Amino acid sequence: MMKLVTNEFKQEFGENNHLLSYHYYNTIVKDGRPDVLFHWHPELEINYVYEGSARYHIDYDFFNSEPGDIVLIRPNGMHSIHPIENQNHITDTFQFHLDMIGHSIIDQVSLRYLQPLQTSSFKFIPCIKPDMEGYNEIKTCLFSIFDLSRNEGRHFELLLKAKLNELIYLLYFHRYVVKKNTDDAYRKNEKIRELIDFINRNYEKNLTIEYLADFIGYSKTHFMSVFKQHTGTSCTEFVIQVRLNKASDLLINTNYSILDIANRIGFNNLSNFNRQFKRYYQTTPSHYRKHFSNRKDSRYLINPKQ
Repeated sequence: MMKLVTNEFKQEFGENNHLLSYHYYNTIVKDGRPDVLFHWHPELEINYVYEGSARYHIDYDFFNSEPGDIVLIRPNGMHSIHPIENQNHITDTFQFHLDMIGHSIIDQVSLRYLQPLQTSSFKFIPCIKPDMEGYNEIKTCLFSIFDLSRNEGRHFELLLKAKLNELIYLLYFHRYVVKKNTDDAYRKNEKIRELIDFINRNYEKNLTIEYLADFIGYSKTHFMSVFKQHTGTSCTEFVIQVRLNKASDLLINTNYSILDIANRIGFNNLSNFNRQFKRYYQTTPSHYRKHFSNRKDSRYLINPKQ
């Protein structure tokens, strides 16, 4: 039975009351929402693109998705998914923890294949396209996983686990799992994760470049270079994105005045907030609120879990 979850932008299937550590949902990007900022989670994530294009950034890889793409995100991999102008982007997503197929069991399968993925020793080639080796096998297996999650038929849990093991096998067999670097770049990556987490928890504060550089122990110049290398954007722009992303939620889901929202998210100048919001969303905060508030009752758009 399909359950429609009414948190904007995500349609989730099933009530997930079977104690299995997975989530399956459909996401529709429309009118520039949702804009999924940098985050990470312990689950492995697979996206299948049905329509449109979005800008993916997974660890150090950047690409624009195309219909038919299978996108792979390793456990704890830093990633973001940004709309491209006002293009629609329709995907199915399956997230699952490797514990579901035996990561915590100490045997050859866990030690050789699952633990290196969970501990970031291995990573994925991020995007499998229709002309690449093994695509049809992997797509067929993935669609079986979607169908099992969507329908939850008799004893589906047994077959779902079998299909997840088959998927991991196919990814290894066709060499879409590769060894991850563990040098100085990895340590810098961990520092950037810590910083992004800090920004997400303290976006309303006065986050100057000097303050953030000192937070992770870098000089200002080195910090700006490392941050852009890891995220593809400047730190100043990233802070603005986090604040505006929060503003968009407050505009839709609260009755706070626009001035109050600007102050709550760290803008102490209303004209600057309006200017940055229009630059990012191509509309004013008041028009944005009116447009999306009118659409909330349509119930088909939901914010993806971040």
